Amino acid sequence: MFNKNQLFGNKYSNSMQDTRPELEPFPTYQFSTPSKYHNPEQTFAIGDLVWYELRGNFDITSKGIQWGEAVVQDILPENRYMLSGKVWSYDHLTHPLIGLPGGPPQYQSIRDIHIGREIYKKWTIANHPNSHVRRMAMSGVDKVMHPALRSVPGEAMFKVWDREHMPECPVPSLGSGARTSTSESDDGKLEFSLEDARETHGNDLGFQGMQQNKLGPEFWGITLEQLEGVEELPGYKAGMKMYEIVNKVIKPITDGTGTGYALFLNKDAPLRAKQMTSHAWGESYSDFVKALKDSYCEGPFWVCAMAIYQEDNETIARQLGPSLEHGPFATVLKQATGMIAVFTPAADIYLRMWCVFEIFVAVKLGVNVKFAALNQQFRSGIENIYDAIYEHGKDRCHSAIAKCGEESDERAIRELINNTEGKFALLDSTVEWCKAIYYMDEVRHPGAAFKGEPAHLLLLGGSGKLDYVAKTLSSVALAIDRISGAPLPIEEEVEDIKLGAEEVEDIELGETINTENEDHQNAKGNMTTNQEARVGHQAICCTTCSIQ
Repeated sequence: MFNKNQLFGNKYSNSMQDTRPELEPFPTYQFSTPSKYHNPEQTFAIGDLVWYELRGNFDITSKGIQWGEAVVQDILPENRYMLSGKVWSYDHLTHPLIGLPGGPPQYQSIRDIHIGREIYKKWTIANHPNSHVRRMAMSGVDKVMHPALRSVPGEAMFKVWDREHMPECPVPSLGSGARTSTSESDDGKLEFSLEDARETHGNDLGFQGMQQNKLGPEFWGITLEQLEGVEELPGYKAGMKMYEIVNKVIKPITDGTGTGYALFLNKDAPLRAKQMTSHAWGESYSDFVKALKDSYCEGPFWVCAMAIYQEDNETIARQLGPSLEHGPFATVLKQATGMIAVFTPAADIYLRMWCVFEIFVAVKLGVNVKFAALNQQFRSGIENIYDAIYEHGKDRCHSAIAKCGEESDERAIRELINNTEGKFALLDSTVEWCKAIYYMDEVRHPGAAFKGEPAHLLLLGGSGKLDYVAKTLSSVALAIDRISGAPLPIEEEVEDIKLGAEEVEDIELGETINTENEDHQNAKGNMTTNQEARVGHQAICCTTCSIQ
């Protein structure tokens, strides 16, 4: 029979004389100040679930870091807190025996939490190698008062998701045009039929812009293979950004045709766009395509750069139509199966007005929003991956400082948002809700791959697998806090911020924006340090197109 005690190094026996965790001292350590996932904007209250971080001479697999899970019991002076530790072995999401012979079953998703908890509790009572843990499981106790946790600095802590609380969507009620049901295709995937969309929104889906070849924007779709094929076209060079692709590759091909590149390719068999993409034009084109490919979403896709006929500003404006509610983006979302928000290291979509607005409209219409990213890995190890979704989402969404390349687009979006109940605060909360949902789906326990032995019963460990758990759990908690949090302060003049086309053309990614525009400086004054640094890397639109 499998010896479950092997992973504990025979430290704990089945004897009733086991050392109680509250009496066993932690190994030599010091609290990390700040901890890796500490966020200065976060405050702690009694009852909050947190992780604390220790640094010490731990085993090599932990890389000198150990985390522990705890509950805030009391708030002390000088930003210190009394914590009660939660026995790490009682958590079926992080137990090292999960998936191994003799251990509890393995769960692939946080969605199995309710079933898994009861199964694990029964397994703990019957089989856990430490009798103290078994007794706590039987009595339902999983908190331990430990001397090392009597006074913990706030900087060593970060909130984590409790794996149960599901945040309510901040959009108070989905619009009258929101979908209420989807159907399942033969391969088991959810679909939203064009017929259902037309029944709700009319045969033209409410589109009031200029059609292409007598077809509305829902038929301006393009396949992943066709997007990859752009890299083989004349004029393409490695490293080109999206707006460069439009100017130097796409426009010469579609000039005079009256159609965007998508319909130009598929004029004999137009493709219904099932996946709307929201992205920034300052990204590398190849990064965008790879992120889309790695999302494993099936198209056809609606990509504005390929869908809109990019002849001139007047032609683009005619396609966009007289209002945002009846333009191509809203039209496509009314019938789309889903929307993909694309993140790449060079372009922060939270600083693009069109992108945050599209996320808001998608949620309002009941369209599933999925995040997809092109991440960069600099060295081996999970901690050396630049996670674009995480890095760009560290700060609370502050849509009031987001920009458009075309002034008229920005004014139209700002006017519509300011006429919406909740205004920019509701938009920000909706984006944070999408972040929370994304990270909830990303939460995975380390499973059998986690083999490092924690330094103490109350500690989780410090492996790369647990690093990702820490990042996802803390990101969910932070996003949930922000959903109902007060909006960031912003000067009223931000609505009139202008960033002229001649300024945009001169900005290179990696430089900070230097402008004498007083309104722009006022807005920057309300940014966090991280946001201000990223403004210099914000996606720059093609100044001859008003899309992103």
